[in-house]
Amino acid sequence: MRTSLCRVTFVVCLLALTGAACTTHSTNTSATTTTAQAGTPAATVTINSEAAALVPADVKARGTLTIASTSTNAPMEFLDEDGKTLVGFDIDFSDAIAATLGLKAAHINSTFDAIIPGLAAHKYDVGMSGFFITPARERVVDFVPYLRDGSALVVPSGNPLNLAMDPATLCGHQVAGEKGSVQGIEYLPAISKDCQAAGKKPVTILLFPKLDEAHLALTGGRADAIMEDSIPSGYRASRSNGKYEVAPGGIYKPVQTGIAFPKGSALAPAVRSAVASLAADGTMQRLMDKWSLPSAALLPQYN
Repeated sequence: MRTSLCRVTFVVCLLALTGAACTTHSTNTSATTTTAQAGTPAATVTINSEAAALVPADVKARGTLTIASTSTNAPMEFLDEDGKTLVGFDIDFSDAIAATLGLKAAHINSTFDAIIPGLAAHKYDVGMSGFFITPARERVVDFVPYLRDGSALVVPSGNPLNLAMDPATLCGHQVAGEKGSVQGIEYLPAISKDCQAAGKKPVTILLFPKLDEAHLALTGGRADAIMEDSIPSGYRASRSNGKYEVAPGGIYKPVQTGIAFPKGSALAPAVRSAVASLAADGTMQRLMDKWSLPSAALLPQYN
C-alpha cells in the first residue's frame, strides 16, 4: 500500500464485516453518532494517518462526519426492519470512511431531492445517496467518485406492456421516478421530447419524493414503469416477491457515482484518500459483496 497506517485503531461496528445489525442511526433530521452496542462483534478499521491528517481542523475538533442519505434506495441506503435504522452499502461504507479518518459517522435521513440543496447550504458535511456525477450537479457541489452505475427500467412482473430500457418503447406510457434524480430531471424529459419529435405521444412523467412511493404506484397500476438507478433496480426486483422485474435493454447511460460535498469543501481530499485506502485493503470489495453490488460497479482505479 502506498499510504501509511498509524498503529491506533478505531473500532466501528460494520454490518458488512460482521453480518449482524449492530449500529444505531438516526432517522430524524438531527444527526446521531453511530455507536456499537454492547455484546455485538465489531470490525476493526485502522485509522489512515495520511488521510486523517487531511481532515479540516473544525471537523477534527468536532469529531463527527455528518452524512445525509435517503432511506429508500436499497441496497445503497434504506431502513432496516425496525423502520428506524439506516442500513445499506453507503451507510456501511461511510462508517468505514469516518473510522479511517478517526471520526464518527452521524447519519441524517433526508429525501433525495433535499440533499444537494442541503449541502449547498452547508447543513451537512457529506451527501451519500448514489448520486450520478453530472455537469449540472458539479456546478453546485463537488464529488469524489467511488462507484459507477446507470439507469434501468422496472416493470410489473411479466412485463405486460413489453417495455424495455429503450426510449422508443416509453412513448405514450406513464413512467415514474424520484424527485431530484437524473432520471426525473434529465432523462425522462429528454425521452418525452424525442417521442413528440417523432410524432408519438409524450411520456407521462410521475415523480415522487421517495422511490418507495414510485414502487407503490407501479404495483397499484398508476404507473407503467419506473426509471431508476440500475443497482437498486435489480436488488429491489429480486426481493419484490414477484411483484416486478427489470425490463430488458441493459444499463442506460452508465456514469460514475460520487460522494457529494459543499462546493470547495476542504474535506473532499481526506475522503478521497480514505476511499482509496478502503479499496486497497479490501474493505470496499467486502462491502460490495455483502450488499450484492455487481463487480462492474467498482471503478477501474479501485481494482
